[in-house]
Amino acid sequence: GDESAYRVTQHQPMKLAAMEGIYQGEHRAGITAFGILNPSKQPGDDKEVFLFDITIPYALSILGNRSPDSFVAGIEDLLYGNEEKGVVGIDSRIQNGKIALQAFKDYKEAKAQNDTEAMNALKEVIQTHIKDFGYGYLHAPQEAIPPIALTFYSFHLMVALGSAFFVLFVVVLYLAMANNIVQFRKILWLCVIAIPFGYIAAEAGWIVAEVGRQPWAIQDLLPVGIAATNLSSVNVQISFFIFAILFTTLLCAEISIMVRSIKKGFEEEHTPLMQSVQKGGK
Repeated sequence: GDESAYRVTQHQPMKLAAMEGIYQGEHRAGITAFGILNPSKQPGDDKEVFLFDITIPYALSILGNRSPDSFVAGIEDLLYGNEEKGVVGIDSRIQNGKIALQAFKDYKEAKAQNDTEAMNALKEVIQTHIKDFGYGYLHAPQEAIPPIALTFYSFHLMVALGSAFFVLFVVVLYLAMANNIVQFRKILWLCVIAIPFGYIAAEAGWIVAEVGRQPWAIQDLLPVGIAATNLSSVNVQISFFIFAILFTTLLCAEISIMVRSIKKGFEEEHTPLMQSVQKGGK
C-alpha cells in the first residue's frame, strides 16, 4: 500500500486526487479515512468538496512524497495549473501535445523523403514535448479528469474492507492459538460472511485501477480512445460466444456431477470404508 501510494502520487497525480477527493492541492495533506462527496461539486467552483469527512492529518503527504510537509496537487491544480508549485495546466499540456503530434506526422513524411536534416530537427521537437504527447489527442481539459465519485468510493470501499480483513485475521489468529476457536461460533460465522466481501474488495480495486487512470491506456502518452482495437465486431462476437458456450458447458457438467454425488449420498459412497473402519475398531 505504501509503495502504491508513492507510485500513484509520482506518476498518476490526477488519479490520486480523484481517489482522495482532493480539488485544491495542499501541504501536509491528509488521507480521507471516511467521507461523503458533495455530488454538486465541480472543478473551479467554491462549493465544499465533502458533506462529511474524517481526515488523518499529514498521512497523504507522507505516503505520497515521503515528507509530512510536502505539497500534494489537487484536481484544480492539475486542471488549471499552479505556477507557484510548478504544476502545468492541462490546457498547456494539450498545446504541447499537439505540437508533438504534428512533429511526429512531419517526421514520418521527412523519413519517407529521406530528409535527414528535417528528421533531426523534428526529433528534437518530439523529445522536448514527449511528456505531453498523449494530451494532443484530447479535445478539452476536462477529458483528463477520471470519474471522481466512482474512483473515490471504490478506493475507500477497498481500503475499508482490507482493513476489516486484517483485524478479523488478527482476532482469528489469536483465538486459534490461545483458545479453542470452535467455541466462538459468531467469529466463525463472521469468517464465512466475509468470504464474498473479498471478491468485492478485489473488484473495487480493479475499478480504482481502470477507472482512475482514465482517459489513459498509457499514462500521458496514449488515451484509451486512440488505443481501441481495430478488430471488427464479428471477431469480438465470435470470441464472446465461444467463451459463453465453453463455460456454460463446464457449468452444466459441474452441476451434473454435484447432483449425482448428492443423490448417491455420503453413506452409500463411503459404506465400504465405514465397514472396514468399524471392523478394524472391533
